[in-house]
Amino acid sequence: MMNNTEKWLSNYILSCRNIRTLSERTLQAYSNDIRSWFQFLEQEEVAPEKVNRDIARLYISSLTMRQLSPATINRTLSSLKGFYQYLEKRGDSSGNPFTALRSQKNPSTLPVYLTNREVEILIDESEGNSFESLRDKTLFELLYSTGCRVSELCALNADAMKNDRILIRGKGGRQRFVFIGKSARDALSAYLPVRQEKLRSMGKGEKKALILDYRCDRLTTRGVYYIIQKYLRKTGLNRKVGAHAFRHAFATELLNEGADIRVVQEMLGHASLSTTQVYTHTGIERIRQVYRRAHPHGRERKRNHRSTVV
Repeated sequence: MMNNTEKWLSNYILSCRNIRTLSERTLQAYSNDIRSWFQFLEQEEVAPEKVNRDIARLYISSLTMRQLSPATINRTLSSLKGFYQYLEKRGDSSGNPFTALRSQKNPSTLPVYLTNREVEILIDESEGNSFESLRDKTLFELLYSTGCRVSELCALNADAMKNDRILIRGKGGRQRFVFIGKSARDALSAYLPVRQEKLRSMGKGEKKALILDYRCDRLTTRGVYYIIQKYLRKTGLNRKVGAHAFRHAFATELLNEGADIRVVQEMLGHASLSTTQVYTHTGIERIRQVYRRAHPHGRERKRNHRSTVV
């Protein structure tokens, strides 16, 4: 029989899955955060529903002392704030001890991205007529053409394509359309018949997943990572990047070509504009060039070498 804490946790995770439609990865992280909190309370001999603000501060301080990253600590705060908000609404807690605790400031880091040329090198390396080559080229083309998260791409089904666009269900259940360029459409046209033949040869029948692994199961995000590493080694590109680098490249190219940042935000499926703004760092040189070309004081003045007659 479940005790109260296990019952509360189980019901909270179920609520996050059904109402907030969080990803399984996020739900697992939340569950781990809350279980760690329960272990701390057990050591302190404090019941979860009796926690006050001082105990909450002590716990967050303990995470800092363990030298956990600000991102991990902030996620833990989010997990526990949401959990106690849930308990408060149900009447199982008289208040939320984490409400007044502020998130830690994340150090400013620039996203790691592939250049347009590096993306082309990876795509060129994937040329071939085998199932793996055609699949890998389709994978790379779709990542770069759509700006999808790798989890979104792996979740796509073969019937998701509607002419030149796909309806994506992203984080938090937010939906958006992403567009497929001609190169990606051509790669898909070459891949789909070979995919179908691969399924027949393996006796797998019909499979919904668009991108398949060698067993004809849905390709996982970890599988995508291994494929990218293989091509990075083959091409000699000395870069420590994963699938997200294609998404960064997508956003960077759009912004460098003058796309409106709010349109890019919509394409990427970002809930906050501040998340998209991290990509604008790559446009600084372009802004400098425009300034030098357009502003009177930005241009270098030509020296006047004519002598002055006295």
